[in-house]
Amino acid sequence: MKKWLIPLLLVFTLGACGGDEEMAVEEVDRTLPDAVMEVYADYQTALSSGDAEALATIDYGGGMTDIPATGAVTRQLSPGDVYDSWVNEGEDVAFLVHEMVDGDGNPLPNRLGKVAVKQGDTWSLVITPAILPKDVIAEVGELLIGVQANEYGVNAEANARLAEIPEDEAGPIYDRVNAQTDYVALEADNNVFLLMAETLTVEENQIVMADYFEAYKKWYTDNEAMLRKAASTEDPVEYMEVLDPLKIKLEEAIDGYDEQLVDPSFG
Repeated sequence: MKKWLIPLLLVFTLGACGGDEEMAVEEVDRTLPDAVMEVYADYQTALSSGDAEALATIDYGGGMTDIPATGAVTRQLSPGDVYDSWVNEGEDVAFLVHEMVDGDGNPLPNRLGKVAVKQGDTWSLVITPAILPKDVIAEVGELLIGVQANEYGVNAEANARLAEIPEDEAGPIYDRVNAQTDYVALEADNNVFLLMAETLTVEENQIVMADYFEAYKKWYTDNEAMLRKAASTEDPVEYMEVLDPLKIKLEEAIDGYDEQLVDPSFG
């Protein structure tokens, strides 16, 4: 069965909040600092090789990176090119949208977002679920005002390429790609920023989202054993079956946060 569980829509639908009109903002094209691209290159190398220790040194949350490191190698996927990026005026918060590629280097249908935060002189990436402070949430929200989530979160060309696979060859390929997609989705809490943007400029919503990220992190740590089991499951169909109870637990963990958000036009 051909299906795509788009990470943007899998675990949260906060982007439904907000009016039809977008806030008018002056677009400023700031070059991403070289240091951010360097830490992203380190992320590519570390995730592709399953090097948990290397990932821990660049992960904003730190300490939990061995779970996705193992899973990415098993799923035969790695970070690809940066598709687009934004950096704030203070040049201490950035947001990247990047490709994920399969073992042959082909982009997958879903792109991932990454928050980058500068602490002191060092940049780090939000790789595993982390508790983000209000000011970082607000900065990313400002950066992404006017960005269309589907345009950035989905690689239409990759989707079209896979749709052309002959029916008699498609089954195993779609099983593998769907397993990769499900893996990506569980690591994709950063993508929720693409859905929200203007919604995050409201202070009340920043507080709600700080609580959301805390709940997401708690789910991650509470279910570490199951995540490890899933990460080591090689058969893609079995992998998706192992993930099912994890998805249910995640939905329960973040249930209700969208209902606490206020419309930005009234914030």
